[in-house]
Amino acid sequence: MILQSNYSLSARRELAAIVVGLAVLVSGHAMAAGAQATVDFDAAMQGVRFDPAKTDGNLDASGKPNGIPDADEMALVAEILKHPEIDLSKTGGVKGTDIVAAFAQAQASADADTKALIKTYPTAGTVSAGYAMLGQGSFKAFNAMTASFGAPLRGEYSLALALDRFLSADGDADGDGVSNRQEYASNAKNGRAAYLKAALDPTIRLAAQPAAAPSPVAGSPRKLIGVVLYPGFEVLDVFGPVEMWANVPDFQVVLIAQKPGSIKSAQGVSVVAEYGFDTAPKLDIMMVPGGIGTITQLENPAYLNFLRIQDKSTELTTSVCTGSVLLAKAGLLKGHKATSNKLFFSMATSQDASVNWIKHARWVEDGKFITSSGVSAGTDMALGLVARIYGKDRARALARSLEYQWSEDANDDPFAIQ
Repeated sequence: MILQSNYSLSARRELAAIVVGLAVLVSGHAMAAGAQATVDFDAAMQGVRFDPAKTDGNLDASGKPNGIPDADEMALVAEILKHPEIDLSKTGGVKGTDIVAAFAQAQASADADTKALIKTYPTAGTVSAGYAMLGQGSFKAFNAMTASFGAPLRGEYSLALALDRFLSADGDADGDGVSNRQEYASNAKNGRAAYLKAALDPTIRLAAQPAAAPSPVAGSPRKLIGVVLYPGFEVLDVFGPVEMWANVPDFQVVLIAQKPGSIKSAQGVSVVAEYGFDTAPKLDIMMVPGGIGTITQLENPAYLNFLRIQDKSTELTTSVCTGSVLLAKAGLLKGHKATSNKLFFSMATSQDASVNWIKHARWVEDGKFITSSGVSAGTDMALGLVARIYGKDRARALARSLEYQWSEDANDDPFAIQ
């Protein structure tokens, strides 16, 4: 993708005025609730000499073009900006007002970052903002190009980058369990409008899928992560990892407890478990948190048996803090390396002497098992899991988008018992 310019000075000034006007239009301060914004990403791409019909510079996890022309990916953003009243949050999809705010932030930052380029390519800011809206991979790739022109994207793009799970090719804008890429492959033959309609309507599903699914996870192409709760769980043990994993488009996180419904944490805050042990779906990844309630669950056959049953088919079984104590009690860690909360390490070692308990570790990976040290270490472990599946660059980008300083070295444990 090469930037060129065949515009006259007057044309460039006219386009610059249009871009500035658009930036003002979509800014959070200028846009009244319910107002509409029209952003023509096709024209913006043509302004930097990209062909909207052919340019597919966004790569998927395998390093290949993702199959959706970049202009069609951005058209999804434009459609939501045009209709900010869209609210698909009930199905796990996008909320129009979030997209408006994210684009306003990205546009303002991109205009500032590409100020030198805009002198020659007036739509450079809008194109940069458009690529930022498509997720971390898209932003990284386009940033590398603008940086080579002396215009690195160093401004504030956090709102846009947090939308990865909705607007990237493998995201799911309407929350129907079908990725945007799949929606495109199934509907693009009928034109862009058909794709946009399907991508923003959870009632329109692929022909191969049932019209109505018995549960939120049925037919989902994403990896299903289940957090197995109990009364007295530690809040950060759960929601540190959940914050990370829920922002990965390929993951879907559900909460499970012995009985569905409200579960009170050790901190007194209650959350709602969507599934009970008898209704829980088969998990791809299981996570067991720690907390003061661990002590009670050590004597709960139903909880321990659920862990054993799920572990038979999981790709990965993980724990945070004293969650590893429960995994050991269930007999799942025999002969494996593992770690736990250092203040309660003797509780862990007393469950199974065959486990190679590692004192000095932020988290430990051994085969399918990933166990972390106490509380906050779970968030580092969660990013370690993302790195294991998708690579460290993906994990770093995720941490950066959430303004989290990831401790990448699993062996760097400042809280280890000496």
